[in-house]
Parts: sequence; C-alpha cells; structure tokens
Amino acid sequence: MTPQTLHLEYFGPYRDTTIDFTKFTSTPLFLISGKTGTGKTTIFDGMCYALFDQTSGNDRKPQAMRSDFATFADPTRVTFTFTHRDRRYEIVREPAQTLNKKRGTGVTDVAASVTLTVWDGETEIDQLTKAGKVHDYLENLLQMDGQQFAQIVLLPQGEFRRFLIASSDDKAAVLEQLFHTKIFARWAERLNDQLRRDRQANQAALAELTRVQQSLVWDPDNQATAADLLTAGKTTELTALMTEQQAATKAAEEQATTAYQAAQNRVQALTRQDTKEEQLVADRHQLATLQTMQRELAAQQPAMQVLATTIADLEWAQHVHPKWTAWQQAQQTQQRREVASQHATDQLTQAQAAYQAAQDARTAADDLPARITQQQNRQAQNARIRPIYEQIDQAQTAQRQAQQQQAQAAAAVTDAQTALQRNARDQAAQQAIIDQQATLYATNQRLTQTAQHLTEWQKQGQTLQQAQRAAADQQTRVTQLATQVTQAQAAAQTAQQTADDQYQARLRGQIAELSAQLTPGSPCPVCGSTTHPQPATPGTATVTVTAAAVRAAQATATQKQQVVNRLEAELTQLRTTVAEQTRQNDQALGTLRTTLTDLAGVTAEATVTDLLTIVAREQAQTTQALRANQQQLTAVATAQQRLATLVAAATDQQTAVTQAQAAAQAAQTTLARLTAQLATQRAQLDPDAPTFAAFSAQERQLTAELQRNQAQLTALDQRVTQTQQAAAVAQTNVKNAQAERVASQRAVQEARTALEAALADRQLTVTDDQAQLTDWFAALPTLPAKRQTLQAFQTQQERTAATLGEVTKRIGKQPAPDRERTQAALAAERQTVAQLQDQRYAYQNQWQQNQDRLAELTQQLADRQTAAQRTQELAELAGVLNGDGPNSKVGLERYVLQTYLRQILTVGNHRLQQLTNGRYQFVIDETPAASKKRSGLEIDVYDDHVGEQRSVHTLSGGESFIAALALALALGEVIQRTTGSVDVDALFIDEGFGSLDEDALMTALDSLEAVEGQHRMIGIISHVSELRTQVPNQLQVIGDGNGESHVHYQTIADL
Repeated sequence: MTPQTLHLEYFGPYRDTTIDFTKFTSTPLFLISGKTGTGKTTIFDGMCYALFDQTSGNDRKPQAMRSDFATFADPTRVTFTFTHRDRRYEIVREPAQTLNKKRGTGVTDVAASVTLTVWDGETEIDQLTKAGKVHDYLENLLQMDGQQFAQIVLLPQGEFRRFLIASSDDKAAVLEQLFHTKIFARWAERLNDQLRRDRQANQAALAELTRVQQSLVWDPDNQATAADLLTAGKTTELTALMTEQQAATKAAEEQATTAYQAAQNRVQALTRQDTKEEQLVADRHQLATLQTMQRELAAQQPAMQVLATTIADLEWAQHVHPKWTAWQQAQQTQQRREVASQHATDQLTQAQAAYQAAQDARTAADDLPARITQQQNRQAQNARIRPIYEQIDQAQTAQRQAQQQQAQAAAAVTDAQTALQRNARDQAAQQAIIDQQATLYATNQRLTQTAQHLTEWQKQGQTLQQAQRAAADQQTRVTQLATQVTQAQAAAQTAQQTADDQYQARLRGQIAELSAQLTPGSPCPVCGSTTHPQPATPGTATVTVTAAAVRAAQATATQKQQVVNRLEAELTQLRTTVAEQTRQNDQALGTLRTTLTDLAGVTAEATVTDLLTIVAREQAQTTQALRANQQQLTAVATAQQRLATLVAAATDQQTAVTQAQAAAQAAQTTLARLTAQLATQRAQLDPDAPTFAAFSAQERQLTAELQRNQAQLTALDQRVTQTQQAAAVAQTNVKNAQAERVASQRAVQEARTALEAALADRQLTVTDDQAQLTDWFAALPTLPAKRQTLQAFQTQQERTAATLGEVTKRIGKQPAPDRERTQAALAAERQTVAQLQDQRYAYQNQWQQNQDRLAELTQQLADRQTAAQRTQELAELAGVLNGDGPNSKVGLERYVLQTYLRQILTVGNHRLQQLTNGRYQFVIDETPAASKKRSGLEIDVYDDHVGEQRSVHTLSGGESFIAALALALALGEVIQRTTGSVDVDALFIDEGFGSLDEDALMTALDSLEAVEGQHRMIGIISHVSELRTQVPNQLQVIGDGNGESHVHYQTIADL
C-alpha cells in the first residue's frame, strides 16, 4: 500500500489542506517538522481515521478532531487516496457532526458517513457506502486492524520505547493483541473446564458405584462378609461373592417352585370337591323353599278365582263403555245448542231495534246536503282569490330579504376595507422583524465560534488537570521508587558482602587444606618456596564452604544488583518523565492563561481549576445568549412566513372589497324593483279586503265546517247500512240455531237406543243399573294390573312344579355333606400355596434385583476405568497448555508469544547491530523466575564492549531510543509477515530523536535510510531543530497563530 494524497477539511488545525505524499516518492527519507501543537501527528490521525474510523493513538474520538474554527456551514471531511497492486482506492469519511440544514434555517445533527471508491486505471469498478461493508472490505484488503496498522506504519511517541522496557505481562498484553494468540489461552481454559467437569463426573460415578454396591441384597450368612468387602473397597471380591449367592438363590427358587406346583394340584382337587358339596347343600335348601312356595300358592287359589270373575265383568264393561260415552256426549251437545238458540233469538231483537234508530237519525238530518253544497261554493271562490294574496306575501318576503342583503353587503364592504388596512400594518411590523436577520446571523456565528472555542478550552483545561493529577501520581511513584532503590541497594550490598564472605571462607578452607598436604622440600603451590616456616592451620571454627555455595551467593548478589540497576534506571526514567511532564504542564497552563487573557477574572496566578470555572461561566453565558439568538432567528423565520402569508392575503382582501361593493350595489337595485312589484300586486284587491292572515283564518274555518258536515252525513248513511246488515245476519243465525237444536235431539235418542241394546245382553237397563255401570267404568284403569296378577299366579304355579321335579331328581339319595372338614382342608392347602408363592417370588425378585445390579456394576466399572484414563490424559494435556507439566513451566500461549518475540528479536538484531555498529544485540532474559508462567518475555541486551548481558533498563536515553527503534521496526515487519497483511510502503516515526546526541542521530538517520529506505518511504515526525538541517526533504507544518495550520513542501531540489 502506497499513500498518495490526504485531503483534510476542517480536521484538527487544517481548514482545507491536501498532503501530497507523491512528492516524496523518490526520496527514501523525509521530515515532517513543525512546532509542538501545530498538527504533525494530526496528519497520521487523518490517515487512521479514514481507514479505520479511529485516531492513531485511539485516545481521541473522531468527533473531537473537528476544527474549532469550523462553523455549522463547514463539514469536517477526510479524503485518503492510496494505491495497491495497480489499483487506486479513495476513502471519504465524515464524522457525526452538527451542520446547517440543507433546506430552511437552523441546524441538524448529521450522522457519520463513509464512501470507498475503487479505481482500475481511470475506470471506477466499485463503490461502497455502508460503514460495515467498507470496514470488512478494508480489513480483507489490508489484513490488519487499526492498532496493527499504527504499529506497522506509525511509531507513536513513547509507545515503542515503552514496549522495550515493559514487563513480561505487559509485553504479553501487547503481543497477544497484535498476533491474536488469545485462542491458545482459550484452548487452555476450555481444557481446564472440561477437566473440571470430567473430575466432577468421576466423583459422581464413584458415588453411583458405591450406591449400586450398597443396593445389593445379601443373605444373612453373607451380610458380614459383604460389609467388610464394601468397607475395604474390594469390588471384585464383592462381585464374586454375589455371583455365588445368585447361584444358591436360583437353586432355592427351583425347589420352592416344585413344592408350589404340588400344593397347587391339591388345592384344585379340594376345590372341585368343595364345589360339589356346595351344590348339594344348595339343592337341599332350594327343595325346602319350593315345597313352601307350593303350599302358599294352593292357599291363594280361591282369591284368584274371584279375580278371574272380576276381570270378565270389567272386560264386558270395557266393550260397552264407548256407547255409554257417546250417549253422555250427545246429551251435553243438546244442552249447549238449546242455549245457543235462545242467544240467537235475543241478538235478532237487538239488531232490529238498532236499525230502526238509525233510520230515525238519518231522517232528522235531511238539510245537511244543502249546507254542504253552499260551503263548497264559498271554498271555490276563496281558491280564486288566494294566489293574489300569496303573490303579495312572496313579494313582501323578497323585499325584507333584499333589505337584509343590502345591509349585509354594506357591512361586508366596511369589514373588507378594515381587514385590508390591518394587513398593511401587519406587513410593516413583520418587515421590521425581518430587517434584523443579517445582524442576528452575524451574532449567531460569533456566539457559535465562541462556544466552540470555550469547549476546546474546557477540554484543554480538563486534559491539563488530568495531566497534573498524573504528574502528582508519578511524583508519588518517584518517592516510592526511591525508597525501593534504597532498600534494593542495601539488600544488594548485604548480598554482595555475604558472597565475599563466602568466597573468603572458601579460600581459607582451600588454603588450610593445601597447607595440611605440604611435604618438606616440596615447593609451595602459592609462593614456590621449598621451606615452610609457618604453614597455615585450620581454625577450630572453620566452616567448610563449597564452590556451589559460593556460586549461589554470587548469583544472589548479581540478581539483587540487577534489581538495583533496573530500579535505578526506572527511577531515572521516571524522574525525567515527571520533570518533562511538569514542564509541559506549566507550559500548557501558561499557554491557556494567555489564551484566556481576555476573559474576566483571568490572572497570572490563576490555577487550572480557576480557569475551568471561568470557562464554565462564559459557557453558561454564551449558551444563554445563543438560546436567545436562536429564538430571535426563529422569530425572523416565522416573520418571513407570516409576511408571505400577509402579501397573499392582501390580494384576496382587495378582491373581497371590490366584490363586496358590487354586491351592495346589486342589493340596492333589487330592493327598488321588489318595492314597485309589491305596490302593483296590492292594487288587485278591494280596498276593504281582509289581510292575508285574516283571509287564511276564514278559509281554515270554512274548511273545518265543511269537513264536519261531510263526516256527519257519511256516518249517518253508514249507520243505517250497518244496522240493516246486522239484522239480516241475526235472522240467519236464529234459523241455523233452531236446525242444530233439532239435530242434537235426534242424536241423543239414537245414542240411548244403541246403549240399551248393549245392556240387554246382561239384562241391564239405563235407568235401573246406572250405579253398577258407573262402578265398572271407574274400575276399567285397573284391568291390566288385575290381568297381570292372575297371569303371574298361573306362571308361578307351573314354574314351581317343574323346578321341584328337577331338584328332587338331582338330590336323589345323596347324604348330607361335611363341608366344614372339606373347607378347613382347602384353606390349609391354599395357605401353603400362598407361602410357597411368596417364597418363590422373593427368591425371583432378589435374584433379578441382584442380577441387574451386577450388570450395572460391571458396566460402571468399565466406564469408570475408561473415564479415569481419559481424565488422566486430559490432565496431562491441560498441564502442558497451562505450564504445569513436569518438563515445562511455560504455558502454550506464553510459549507462542515467546516464539514470536524471538522472531522479532532476530529481525531486530540485524537493525540494532547496524544502528550501534555491532555493539548491542537483543537476547531474552533466561534468569529463573518465581513463576515461569508469568515470565519468558523479558528483554536484555548483550554488550559486546564489556562481553556480558545486561538489562535494557541500564541503557542510556539515546541507546534506549535506538534499541526501541530497532525493536519497533522489527515488530512491524514480523506483524506484517505473520498476519499476511498488505505491504505498506511508508513508515512514520513520531518523535524520540531529541534524546540522541549528534553522532547517534546521524547513525540513526543513515541506518534508517540504508535499512528501511530501500523498501519504503520513511517520514520522521519531529520538532528537533537538528533534523531540519540533516534531512533536506521536508513536509513543514506551519501554525498560522489562530488555531489553523498549513503545510509547505521542501525538497532537495529546492535548496
């Protein structure tokens, strides 16, 4: 990937600036220079934001990069163009921001947006506008995320040096994110979880195995032995004992089955005998019962004969009863018709009297037709006069309406003229409001910029406040670290003194041992003399010190001295950092005071808290002013809309005035015409003619009298007709009633004759035997019951005789049985069968239960052995991954990270030797640690000048920067090589060169140009003045003094 251009619009200090990287394509090394705070790092922030929607340090949100001087009309936008494999890519990204509305007035919140365009030559081949799709496309293209990109392309301020001196855990946190090695830790966690679950499952299986063993049912003879075996955990012996018991249980079951079958046969024989005896006893009992019943039936015979006679009488009465009923009904009908005939005669008399009265009333009203004719003639005359009255009434109504319309039209003219005048006054008022718009917009922009400046100043104050707190915390850390250094120095001196004492003791022991071995005349191994006037003798308190003890003491002293060196280096670095941070904080506070000088209350002694309080006060005032200004602008917009409405309404109102005036003139003309028509119509009536209301009242009275007379005449005629018809109907009803009465008399005689003929069969008469007949007819409902009683008696007689013969034949000459003896024998045998059955079932259940438990026990033993083997293998594998194995104390993830670190150091050594002329070389600190799982990533350097390995904490500031630079370059190369990301033909190094002396600076520049410049373009971001003289090709960032910056290009060709 080769950067081409970076276009920054209202991004940081850049209003509209394009960074053209193609100007440095042919130069291996160029400088991005400028004063602190002018926006050098912002250039790379723009690249990171365009590609990954985040800043380079990821400590500022994209929205915070919007320029302080940007107004609501100025959108923040970053456009980044780069090439890769003959294709050109353009990314345009805008953060979420507040801008003016595209339509109307006011502002609106605009969401973040991004557009990625892919070009092949001059042809656009693809364009993406969805944030998610753009993210996936770039990640697939570049094969790295924002953090990896920053690690490969930009070496931020202080970051790469921090990695050099970081602890193993801190390095691991960085490396595992860059190389995505968390998967190995997750493997170990999953294995640990699985191992924990397996162990829990094994414990549960063991408990289940114990439960199954305890559930075995033992014979009393085996219970004590089984309990001992279970306590001792001898599952195999317990299983063998149960197998033997199962065989014995099966044999006992078979014996019980044989005895049960024999007892069952005896029970069946006794059951047959008992059943036979039970039947004989029942037959004897039934014989006695039947004989008793036969005697009782014989006693009922006379009563049954009387019942048979009664049934015969009732059956004859049932035959005669319909004729009796017919005679009774005929008599009732005759009585009803006699009453009806008399009623018809009475109605005829009443109808004839009503007819005569109706005729008399009609005769009395003979003058009604003449009065009706006279009234009809008067009504016709009124009908001819009425239209004249109606025309006059309509004319009067029209005249009144015309007068009302004329008055309304005049009022409408006045209202329309008044509304038009009011509209003109409103237009003037709204125009006065609109005339303030320009002033209000200017005030709005001024207040908006002030609010943005106040927000930025507040952020600067808060950042400074946090930095001061951090500096205080660091100063506390300096104090603590100084105490640790003092303690570590004392411990190192003590350890070194102990090592020296051990070494001297070891020498004294060796000397004493050698002196004891001296032979007269032999040369001394120390001075060579053949005479030994005073050989050394071992003291009584001499303690033998081994060489191993001396080495161990010296190793302890060395280790403690290394701790001192590391703490001293860290203390020195921390003091430098605190001093620099304090200086920067003081400088930032002074700058902020200067910036806020114009605000009320700002003094030369104002603290950050004071400044933040003042800024907060100004923000509240500015916010209140902006709110008032916005309300005024809203009022202007409302006035503009109101003015447009008023102008349109004025036209309509002028039209309304003209129309109202025309309508008033027309109403006046209509009123004059209608007044003349009314006078003409009134001349058609007599001068003494009544009014229209009086005429209408007379007409209504005449109509009512005519209707009453006509109704009276019609009612009289209808009465005569109706009474005449009623008399005729009554005459007909009398005739019909008399005929029906004669017919009913004849029917009564015929029914009596038929009844007397039926009674003659038994020599009975209607007159003499009516009581007897009535009793028989009343008893007819009991006839079915009586028949059933007689039939049941006869059936019982026949059945009892037949059954008595059958029972007598079955009993024959059999003697009475001894059932008690038979039942006692049967009960005893049944009890024996039940006992044998329970015994057999007990053996079967015990055998089957134990057999099931044995099978379960066998399967559990096999499963437990398999599970134990699996758990052991899993535990060994988890131990290896966790670093708890017998041969390794380094976990899998830490081992992988160590492998990556070795690759980084291998690549870094090539650069470090070039940058240090072969003096230094990276090595991994192999010193044993208390926990290898938490170590393995400590970095030392081998110093070829002194021939020994030492901590990177002992390097000077310049040496530390060079080492960190070589390590960072190697880290980026290994990341790029390992992740398969796209080749990035650019590298930016942000600060750090200020710690180098002139020779080291030249060496670093020459090495960078020689090592890196052959493969990619290198940009150094720095404000160090020496670099401006050493690096001719420069991108100069120049501050304009008002919060804005611009860039200037300087190449070697310009010099």
